Amino acid sequence: MTRGFGEKALRGVEFRQAQTALTTYWVQQENDFALAYPTPVLGKPWSAPMEFPLYQWTVAGVSDLTHLSLPKAGRAVSMACFWLTLPAMFLLLARWGVAPVWRWPVLAVIVTLPFHIFYARAFLIETMALMFAVWFWVGFERGVASRNRWWLAVAVVAGTGAGLVKVTTFMVYLLPAGIWALRRLWAGRGGAWKGDLGWMAAAVALPFAATYGWVRYADAVKAENPLAHFLRSGELTYFNFGDMAMRLHGEVWAQQWAQVAERVAWLPATGLALVALLFSGGRQLRAVAGCLLAFAAALVLFPLLYALHEYYFMANALLLVLAMGLALAGWLASGRWRAAAWALVLGLPVLQGLGFAERFLPIQEEAAPDGNGMTDALRNVTQPDEVLVIAGQDWNSMTAYYARRKALMLRESVMRDSAQVTAALQRLQGERLGALVIAGQPDGEQWLIDEASRHGLTHHPVFRWRDCRVFLRQDREGVELARLLEEQYPEVEVAREAMPDPTHLKNRWLRYADLRPWEQRMFHAMTPRPLRIFSQFGPALDESGGWPRFGAHPVTRLIFQLPAGEHRLRMLVQLPRDACREDLEPEEKTDGVEISLYALGPNDVHVLLQRRLFDPVRNPADRGDNRTIEIPFNLKYPGEVELTFTPGPAGRDTRDWIQLGPLKIE
Repeated sequence: MTRGFGEKALRGVEFRQAQTALTTYWVQQENDFALAYPTPVLGKPWSAPMEFPLYQWTVAGVSDLTHLSLPKAGRAVSMACFWLTLPAMFLLLARWGVAPVWRWPVLAVIVTLPFHIFYARAFLIETMALMFAVWFWVGFERGVASRNRWWLAVAVVAGTGAGLVKVTTFMVYLLPAGIWALRRLWAGRGGAWKGDLGWMAAAVALPFAATYGWVRYADAVKAENPLAHFLRSGELTYFNFGDMAMRLHGEVWAQQWAQVAERVAWLPATGLALVALLFSGGRQLRAVAGCLLAFAAALVLFPLLYALHEYYFMANALLLVLAMGLALAGWLASGRWRAAAWALVLGLPVLQGLGFAERFLPIQEEAAPDGNGMTDALRNVTQPDEVLVIAGQDWNSMTAYYARRKALMLRESVMRDSAQVTAALQRLQGERLGALVIAGQPDGEQWLIDEASRHGLTHHPVFRWRDCRVFLRQDREGVELARLLEEQYPEVEVAREAMPDPTHLKNRWLRYADLRPWEQRMFHAMTPRPLRIFSQFGPALDESGGWPRFGAHPVTRLIFQLPAGEHRLRMLVQLPRDACREDLEPEEKTDGVEISLYALGPNDVHVLLQRRLFDPVRNPADRGDNRTIEIPFNLKYPGEVELTFTPGPAGRDTRDWIQLGPLKIE
């Protein structure tokens, strides 16, 4: 679980972890421990509460107390909750008559499940809800059976925590507790069932009331923001619970099985564990069947949630491995083939460890940055108190979290309603927009760009990242553009519309050492870097096609400093197809580009080393992309060489749009 503990990236259902982390970040930043806690992705008002924020409050408190970063604190709290579930499991095993000595192998199966190792360390509420739910199960049964007030208090407190933190997890563990309660009431003699019923009601009254009250309160808060209406409990009923048609739909079951087979269970280990039932002499058969039934019941109760979200299995995967462990315990208790039983007990954790190494360890150990190039740039070119407007990413919190900014995220349905967008922007009164991010080509984007420009943002994108265009503040465009040009953010490209006019670089000699860092980047695909540069129309670099293409339109001259000896110049060259289209008149086509290499001597003496006409119109060998040119040459003395690109034989530079790929002189 500690592998990758310090990584800032939130691996595994990153969108959901980012939502929890974003809430925790703003709770900590603003010291806001209100019930209407911040989840700033749907604009103002910033709150759209889902679960009760006990986990978020705990993580923020641990981070403040220990000075751990939020990702570390979130993982620490999740891991602590997972481990605190195990004592409850130890006590529950007594229900099935498992001797204390045989309980440890059961716990070993639970803690080595690969899915548990991976998700028990996630920045998610899942393990806290699981901890409360399992302790409720223990407290409920023991409190009712023994009439013990302390156990009753455990059930009340744990049940309230489970219902508030994640009611769907609580409902999963109400199933086995409820079945136990019905069996006890059915078997009750005389008037004993009345006393049991009173204790049962006492155990669940406060958890049910608190859960209901929280759902009503959260709905009331979400109702204050029109963009959060889709998150109200009534709107989510079908998504959460589905209907009978969904429960019988083959595709839903196929998706659920895929989740179980590919992510949750390590099938070789599961199969071996259940084979142990054959040697158990019938011991624990009913308990194993009950656990498997409860595991499957969660899939029936919440069909779509479990089909779509693998992390939901943190609620019921425990029941699956509990069945595996009980099968082992039954075999051990039977005394049959004791050596084989112990071999399986010791080998099963090893098998599950191998499954973890194959599925999850590479993900945990992968070195990953805190976000991506776009979020890094947004953190640096916007102010901490500025708001991001984001379209085309639904309400995924990842951009907002990694950029550490509040956001107004416009879902697809909202983008199609200009009145909703206008109202959402108006609700931001008093806030300052820092950037507009548009992913893909969502409906209504031009109207949104126009509206954002009236709120102080540029009308053209300032930079791009993958399929995202980012518009910044008009009053800081020059400053932030310079910062973007000076810094290098992964996959971030300054938009052509925002690039400064390179007039000062045209038609004059430039010393590479005198160029600004972002200007020097135009030559990063040349080895060595040129000493001096002359470009009649100004140097330019295009990397949009996945490889660097330096514009060497005549006249371009590149001078390199080289040692004496044998050398070889190798470069990729192409002329775009538009330079020599068949439908062009002869005088409109390129007549080729003369490529020459000179050795420079004293008094500006040029000694020609090689000359080559690159002419795809007349030379078929020059047609196509990325044609390789190699020029071997010898320098008797250390000195300079000049690579020049000049017009062809007709002396015209019409359509001489020659592009120079990676260049290397060895």
